[in-house]
Amino acid sequence: MKKKFIDVLADIAEEVYLHLGGGNFDEKDFQKALGIEFRDRKIDYLRELHVELFYKNVPLKLGAPDFFFNKLRSPAILEVKLGSIADGSRSLLASRQQLRMYLDAIKKSTNPVLSKVREGYLLNFLKIEPEMHTDQKMDSPKKMHKIDIEHYNWNKKQQLQCINTKKAGPI
Repeated sequence: MKKKFIDVLADIAEEVYLHLGGGNFDEKDFQKALGIEFRDRKIDYLRELHVELFYKNVPLKLGAPDFFFNKLRSPAILEVKLGSIADGSRSLLASRQQLRMYLDAIKKSTNPVLSKVREGYLLNFLKIEPEMHTDQKMDSPKKMHKIDIEHYNWNKKQQLQCINTKKAGPI
C-alpha cells in the first residue's frame, strides 16, 4: 500500500529534526534540509515559486510558498514553520492564514503550472528541545511532539478545511 503524502512528510520531517534539533537552526535551514531529503527521496518540488497575492482581484505583490509539489496525486504547496511552545495558537493561526492566502491566490492565478493546486500542508517544527521545557502551571506534563503537520484543501463551499493532521516525534 502506498503511503499518503502526509505520512511521507512526517518521516522526512522526523529525519530533519533528528539532525537539526530545535535550538540552533532557523526556518530557512529546516527548509534547505527538507529540500535535500525531498531530492534524495526523488520527490519533485520547486522552492519558493512566486504567486501573485491579490486585493479584490487586483494583484498587490508576490508571495512565495516554501515548496510546490506538482507531481503528487493532488498537487500541493507546503509552508514550513519553526515555532516555540510560547508562540502558542497565535503563531499557528497566522501560519494557517498565510497558507490560506497562498491557496486563495493560486486559485486566481493564470499560471497553468499552478492551476491544479487545491491543497496545502502546514509543517511546524518545535523550536526548542522539548525536554528543556517545563511548565510550572501544569501538574502533569502535556504530551508533546516535535513536529505538527496539518493538511488543508478547499471544500465544495470554497472554504479552506483541515482534512488531516499528524504529529510526529513524540517526546
